[in-house]
Amino acid sequence: MTAWHGVKYWRNQSKDERTRLAEIPPSLEHSRLSNYTAVPNSVSKWLREFPEHREAGVGLLFAGKHGSGKSHLAVAALRGAIRSYRQTGRYITANDYVRALDDERQNEGVLPDSYAEGNLIPYLRSMYDVVVLDDVDAIRQTSYAKREISDLLSSRCAKKLVTIVSCHDGIDKLKFNVTAQFHSLVRASCVPVVLTSGDHRRSIRGA
Repeated sequence: MTAWHGVKYWRNQSKDERTRLAEIPPSLEHSRLSNYTAVPNSVSKWLREFPEHREAGVGLLFAGKHGSGKSHLAVAALRGAIRSYRQTGRYITANDYVRALDDERQNEGVLPDSYAEGNLIPYLRSMYDVVVLDDVDAIRQTSYAKREISDLLSSRCAKKLVTIVSCHDGIDKLKFNVTAQFHSLVRASCVPVVLTSGDHRRSIRGA
C-alpha cells in the first residue's frame, strides 16, 4: 500500500525534487516565465503576489486557441510557485485525470503500479498546493467525465488550494463543455487570462 505523506513532508523536499514530482511533460520542461519576451501582466502579477493568492486559493484560468501558449504559461506559473515559494504541485490533463479514475475503479479501488504515485487522486483533490488542470474542455463529453472534473475543482476550492486551468473554446463555453458549477467555480477562484495573439510559443527565446 502506498504510504500517505502530508504537505509538510513534500514541502521539505528539495525544489528540484518537488519540480520532478510535478510530472511536467518533456515538451513543457523548458517553460519558465523568464523565457518569454512577452508575459501577460496578470500572470507576472499573480506570481509576484503568490503568497496572498495561496492564502485565498486563487489560481489562473488560461483561455485561447490551440498553439496560443496556454499550457506553456500554465506550467511556467506552476514551476515558479514550486521553486520560488516552496510549494507542492502537479501537472495533469483533464483526460488523464478521468483516465486515472477509470483505472482506479477497474483495479479494485487502487491505482495500478504503472502510476508513479499511488495516492495521485486524493493528492490532487486535497494535498497539492498548486495543480495545473490542462485542456478541461477536451474531456470526453459524458456526464461522468464532466461531473468528475467539476468535483475535483470543487474539492480543491473548498480547501482553498490553487488550481491553474486551461481551456480553448472560451471561458463561457465551460458551462456546456464541463458543467455550470465548474464554470461558476473557476470564474470565482481564478484570474482569467485570455490569449488573443498568434502562437505565443514563438516568443520563447531560443525556440
